[in-house]
Amino acid sequence: MKDGVKIFGLRSAKAYKMIPALLYYAAMAYFIGASIVGELLHYKFETIDYILMIEKYLFFAILFFSPLIFLSDFKYREKLPFFKKHTFGSSLSGMIIVWMFCYFMAQVCIMNMSDTWVQSRDVYTKQIQLEREENIKKNKAKESVTETVTVVETTISAQTRN
Repeated sequence: MKDGVKIFGLRSAKAYKMIPALLYYAAMAYFIGASIVGELLHYKFETIDYILMIEKYLFFAILFFSPLIFLSDFKYREKLPFFKKHTFGSSLSGMIIVWMFCYFMAQVCIMNMSDTWVQSRDVYTKQIQLEREENIKKNKAKESVTETVTVVETTISAQTRN
């Protein structure tokens, strides 16, 4: 702690540790941002749903950024029960407890969303599922046409040789 705050994954300044840590932090930030935007664009909300959505993504942010929050060398780490020992076992136990709590609380927020939100989620999920099924059917049709063309070309080339 003499050199200031050191963030988990960046403390040693070694590329093989820093690159995965930065990729993880960037991917989680993108995931949370994209989830919020997608939800706002495709779901219908009542007033309470906005509050629950903020709480849900706050818990998801704590869940995904828990290594940054709890394993970095911040001053408050010394006051947290499982994290002050700086041992693998106690830190892992603390992380598991944090993950379980955050996931549970995010699910509580989802379960308390209004019927309007739940119905819009179900409709959007069904729409996505139908689009995927249509794409699979189109791809199978294209593959069968390609196979037919290949068989015809092979037959024609075999007949030409004879």
